[in-house]
Amino acid sequence: MDYNPTYLALAANLCFAVGSLFYARFARRTSPAWVNAYKALLAAGAFAATVTLTSGWLGLQGAPLAGLLVSGAIGLGLGDVFLVTAMARMGAGRTLMIFAFQPVVLGLLAHFFLGQTLDARQRLAVVLFMLCLATVSDEGRRREGHWNTAAFAAAGAGMLLDAGGVLLTRACFEAVPALQAVEGNFYRTLGALAFFAAYSRFKPLGFVSRFKALGRRDRLLVTVGSLIGCYASLLFYLAAIKHGQLAAVSGVTITSTAFASALECAVERRRPSAHLVAAFGFFAAGMAALVG
Repeated sequence: MDYNPTYLALAANLCFAVGSLFYARFARRTSPAWVNAYKALLAAGAFAATVTLTSGWLGLQGAPLAGLLVSGAIGLGLGDVFLVTAMARMGAGRTLMIFAFQPVVLGLLAHFFLGQTLDARQRLAVVLFMLCLATVSDEGRRREGHWNTAAFAAAGAGMLLDAGGVLLTRACFEAVPALQAVEGNFYRTLGALAFFAAYSRFKPLGFVSRFKALGRRDRLLVTVGSLIGCYASLLFYLAAIKHGQLAAVSGVTITSTAFASALECAVERRRPSAHLVAAFGFFAAGMAALVG
C-alpha cells in the first residue's frame, strides 16, 4: 500500500491540535506529568489491541526494541512533560509555535545521521510552515505584551527531546523495515510508561486519586482527548515518519499552532484574527508546495 507522508502528517497534526486543548485544560487541574502518564497508558492499551486485531506482532528484539523504548521515554515521557507544562502556562497555540524550529533541527540531524536531503519544494514548504507559526506567535506577543520565558524554555526542551525521539524512531524503522508503525508506537508508549513509573518514585503522580477527583464528564473528556491527541496522532505520525523525509514531515506537523488557535476561536466563539488568516495562507501555500 502506498502512503503519502504529507497527508499522514496532516492527520496527525489535526489530532494533536485537538488533544492539546484537552492537555492544557487538565494539566492545570491535575499536573502535566499526570496528563502525560494517563494518555500514555491509554495509548499503550489501544496500540496493543490494534496490533493484535490487525497486523499481528513482529516480536521486536535487541537494539531496535531498546531504541524505541528509549525514544518513547525521552520523547513521549520527559519531552511531553516539558511540552504540557508549557501548554498549562501559556496555552496550546503559543506553546506549539516553538516547534517551528523542529524542521531545522530534524533536517540537520537527519542529514548527518541518516543521509537524508530535502529538495527545493520541501525546503520552500518548511520555510512557509515556519512563517505560519511565526505569524501566530507574533499575534500572541502583541496580545500579551511579553514572552513567558520559563514556559518557552519548557517548550524548547520538549521540542529538542521530541526531535531526538523522532530521529531514533526513524533509525529503528530503517533497521527493521518490516516493523509496522502501530507496533512501533506500542513500544514507544511502553518506554514512556517506564519513564513515568520511575518518575513517580521521586514525585508521586497520585494517578488514581486525581482521576477519581475528576467529575464523570471530565473523566470522559480527558479520556477522549488523550485517545485523539496521543493514540490517533501517533498512529498517523509514526506512519509519516516511516515513509517520509523527517524535516518535511515535521514541517507539516508544526502547524498544529494554527489549528490549535483556530479551534480555540471556535470554542471561545470569537472571530479569527488577521494574523490567523495570514497563518492559514502560509499553511496552504506550504501544503501546495509539498503535494504540488
